[in-house]
Amino acid sequence: MWKYVSNSLLFRFLIFISELVSNAYRNSFLNKCISTLSNWNKYSVFYRAKQNYIKATPKYSFSITYRILAFLGKKLDNLAALINSAYARAFKNSILGKVCTGFVQLGKKYLGKWDKLVYFIILAVICSLSALVLPKLAAAGIIGILCTIFILRNFERAAYLVAIYPVLYFIAINSNNGTLASVWDELLIIFCIGIWFFRWLVDRKDFNFAWTPVDFSLLIFFVVCIALFIIGSFNTIGFNSLGFDGLRAVIEYMLFFFIVVKLLRSDDGAKNVVKLMIATCVIMSLHGIYQYIAKVDTPSYWTDKVEVSSGPRVYSFVGSPNVLGCLLAMVIPLAISLIFSEKELVKKLIYTIATGLMGICILLTGSRSSWIALGCALIIYAFLSKKYYLIIALFVAAILAYTMVPSVKSRIDYMLDPAYIVSSFKGGRFARWPKALELFSENLLFGVGFGQFGGAVATNNKVKGAFYVDNYYLKAAVEMGIFGLITFLTSLYNGVVWSLRASFKVEDKVSKGIIQSGFGALVGILITNIVLNNFDAPSVVTYFWTIAAVCVFLGYVKKGPNNVLTNIANR
Repeated sequence: MWKYVSNSLLFRFLIFISELVSNAYRNSFLNKCISTLSNWNKYSVFYRAKQNYIKATPKYSFSITYRILAFLGKKLDNLAALINSAYARAFKNSILGKVCTGFVQLGKKYLGKWDKLVYFIILAVICSLSALVLPKLAAAGIIGILCTIFILRNFERAAYLVAIYPVLYFIAINSNNGTLASVWDELLIIFCIGIWFFRWLVDRKDFNFAWTPVDFSLLIFFVVCIALFIIGSFNTIGFNSLGFDGLRAVIEYMLFFFIVVKLLRSDDGAKNVVKLMIATCVIMSLHGIYQYIAKVDTPSYWTDKVEVSSGPRVYSFVGSPNVLGCLLAMVIPLAISLIFSEKELVKKLIYTIATGLMGICILLTGSRSSWIALGCALIIYAFLSKKYYLIIALFVAAILAYTMVPSVKSRIDYMLDPAYIVSSFKGGRFARWPKALELFSENLLFGVGFGQFGGAVATNNKVKGAFYVDNYYLKAAVEMGIFGLITFLTSLYNGVVWSLRASFKVEDKVSKGIIQSGFGALVGILITNIVLNNFDAPSVVTYFWTIAAVCVFLGYVKKGPNNVLTNIANR
C-alpha cells in the first residue's frame, strides 16, 4: 500500500511543497538574521565572559561569607542524609515498607529501571493520605519534609514536580487558601531554584553548568520585557500592579525551561520527566472520561447557541476543555514515540493503553484546536521518524471518530457550517483581529502595556476598552509592541528549532523518539495559538517549555559516562 501512496500525486505534491518551503527558508532573510545573531553571540564579550566564568574558580569562593555558607550547606546536607537514612531504615522495616518493597521488586521485574519513579509515586500516595487524615497545617508540614528529604538526596527529582504541574495546580486552587492559590507557583519556582543553589553550594567543585543554545534568546526576551514594563510604568501613576501581573503571566512560566535544564543531570532523569507527564495526563484522562459518563454540567458558553450539542465537553481538573486538550495534544505524541522506541512488550502495552485513554479523552474535550494540534504533531513525527504509515492511521482514526462519536461530528459540522463563519466575522475572533491590528499599529514600538489587552489578566481585571482576542501572537504584539514581539518570536523559534536539531545529535532510540515527537508537539501548540490564547494557561505554557527543555537537554547538554552530567546525582 505504501508504494501506491508514495507514488500518488497528492503525496508528491506535499513533498514538493515541503521542499519548497525548506529551500525558501534556507535562502531567506530571516535565516540569515538568525545565523548572524548566533555568530554575534558566539564571538561576543558576554559569551566569552560566560565561558571564562564556567572554567575559572570565582574569587568569591575564597571569601569568608562563601566559606560560612558552604560549611553550613555541607552540615545541612549531612543532616539531610542522616534523616533520609533513618527514614529509609524505618520505612524498610515497617509493614508498609515491606509491601512497597514487593511492589518495587515487581516493578523492576516488569518495568525495568522504573524503581525510582515507583518510589516517587509511593511518596506522593503517602503525602496524599496524610493530607486526608491530618489537619491541613500538619499535612503540609509532613508533605514538605518528605519532599525535601526525597529531593535533597537527588536534586534532579525537583524537576519531577514540574512534570506534575497540573496536579499541583489543582491542589493549590482547591486548598481554600487564597494566598496559597495565588503564590504557589512562585513558591514552586523558588523551591526549585533553592534546591539547585543548595546543591551548587555543597558540590561547587564537581558542579557543571548546563548551558544550552536557547538560553541567550530567552534572557534577551526577559530583559526586553522588564524594560517594556518599566516604560509602561512611567505612563501610569507609580507602580503598575496590573502591568506586573501581565508581565508575570508572560515570563514566569518560561522560567521552567531554565529550571528543568539546570535540575536534570542524566538522560534517565529527562525520560522520567516525560513518563511522569504521561502518567499525569492519563490520570486527567480517566477523570475526564468519568465526567463524560457522569454527564457533568458544562457551561453553555463552551458551545455556540446554534450548535447542536451531543454531550458534555470534559475538562478534568484543569477547568477548561481547551487547556485539557492542549495538554493531551502535547503528551500523546510522546507516548506514541515510546510505543515504538521501547523494546519490552509490557512497556509497549502500557504506553498503548495510555495513548488510547488520552486519545478518547481528547475527543471528548470537543476542542477542535487541540485536534488540529495533535494532527500536526503526529504528521511531523511521522515524517521525522520515517513512519509514514502513521499518517494513514491518523486519517483512518479521524474518519472513525467523525462517524462514530456524535460530539466530534457535531463540532466538525458546525465549524464547516456557513453560519459559524458568518458569526465569527460579525462578533467572533475574525471580527476582533482587525481591531487588534489597529491597536498594534497605533502602539507600534512599545505596545499598550502588559495586562492591558486581549488576555486573561485584562479580562479578569475588566480593563476598560480591552477585549479578548483569540490569537496569542496578536495579544503579544498589542501588549509588547514590535520589540517585544520580535524577541518573543525569536525565543519561540530558538526553543523549537534547537529541539529539532537535538534529534540529529542523539543515538539512543528512546531519546530520539522523545525529541522528534516533542518537536511535533511544540509546533502543534504554536499553530493553535493562532486561533487561541493557549499560552495564557499556566499548565500549557509550563508543559511547552518543559518539553523544549527535555529535548534540548537530551541533545545539547554534554554528559559523561552513562549519560550523567556529574556524579552528584548518584550520591
